[in-house]
Amino acid sequence: MMMRDMMRWCCGPDGQPDFEKMTHFMEQHDRSGKFEAIGWALFFIWVGIAWLANVGLGIGLLGVAAITLGMQAVRWVSDVPVEGFWLLVGLGFAVAGFWQWFDIQLPLAPIVFIAVGVALLFWRVWSKPTHRDEE
Repeated sequence: MMMRDMMRWCCGPDGQPDFEKMTHFMEQHDRSGKFEAIGWALFFIWVGIAWLANVGLGIGLLGVAAITLGMQAVRWVSDVPVEGFWLLVGLGFAVAGFWQWFDIQLPLAPIVFIAVGVALLFWRVWSKPTHRDEE
């Protein structure tokens, strides 16, 4: 199914391959790989700096959140598809970082589980059906 969609996307209205679209796809893929490598490099550099400087868990998590969310922002600005999973991971690191930094006494994990459950209910139960849902 995905290959068929890709073939449709890379073809012009006449059904023939559109080399401009293919080139654009390959350029995006190349940039995406570079962004991933840069993001991981920044992650390891930050963890090493945070560890050596003993900045604390809250600041460490906020740094990871900044790197994760910053890389998704760079993807968006560079016309490379943003990855929703990494947006959520970055937001999770930000919440956990602020939670630690402000020393909030409520346990974070149960609140995260409740939020995920509510989000799933709204997303899968009360959202409009898509073509895939109707099959």
